[in-house]
Order: sequence, then C-alpha cells, then structure tokens
Amino acid sequence: MRGYLFEGLDQWVHRPWGGIGLGRKSLSALGNASLSFLSAIDTEGGLDAVLFLRRTGSVLASWTRDGIRLDVVSVMAATMLASVDTIVEALGGPSSRSISVTTGERQIVATKLGSQAFLFVIAPRTVSQRYVRKAIRELVVRLTAASATTLQRVEPRSSKVEARH
Repeated sequence: MRGYLFEGLDQWVHRPWGGIGLGRKSLSALGNASLSFLSAIDTEGGLDAVLFLRRTGSVLASWTRDGIRLDVVSVMAATMLASVDTIVEALGGPSSRSISVTTGERQIVATKLGSQAFLFVIAPRTVSQRYVRKAIRELVVRLTAASATTLQRVEPRSSKVEARH
C-alpha cells in the first residue's frame, strides 16, 4: 500500500490508482512546496520512501512504497542529520549539504533544503546510486521552485515607515 501525507491537510490520503484528494487548510510556503514535491516522485522508479521534513523531524510530505513508521523514521532522520553535522563540525569541517549512509540492504540520503527543511530518500541497494542522485536532484529542483514561487506570492511588499515631525 502506498501512502501520502501532507502537512496542513485534514487526513492521510491513500490513492492506489494514483490520484490525490485534498482537504486543504491554509498552507505555508513549505506546505505548498510539499504538494509540488509529491507530483515529482517517480513511484515506479524503485525508491522505497521519500520524505520532505522539517529539520525538527516533522513530516511536511511523504511517499512510501510500503507502510513505514513515519513517526520513528522522521525523527531519526532529523537526529541522523544533526548528529553527522555535529561530528563533522567537531572535526573542524563545514556542515555538509548532503549525507549518504549505506546499510546491508538499503541506501539512505539526506539532503538539506535551506535552514528549515530536508529531503530524506530510502532506496534498496539494488537501485543504482546514479538513479537515486538523479531523483533527488529533480525533487530538489521542484521543491526549490515551488517554495520560491509561493514565497514571492505571499511575501508582502517592503513597507517603509516614515516619521514626520
């Protein structure tokens, strides 16, 4: 079963036939980017899970091939990213934009998207690293474009305050 989760929506939306039904509340720039993100996922490409997360671990949007415990995976993904950053900085290096972990059967990639969010991708080791990197690049482009468009629409024009005596 494939599941989709959106921040700011009323409920989980399961659509095995590929459609997405939405019960929108007001969405932030990250929330709107979340919707764009889901349409960019190649659900037949071999990935196991793709999560768009806040740096705190809260899920903005996700797609999974099989049900996973998002509450556990999302928080541990944020912890992993923060832990690796801390280790690298303790060794005197700069924080990385992306980290990769390979386990016995899986490859995991976390890619930062600005200071507040990151992309977390899980794939079997049998899926080529080239495909995973390409999928991540495409998702990053989509998320960046959606966030920029939304921010341009909702940011108020610069307001100047003039003091008159």
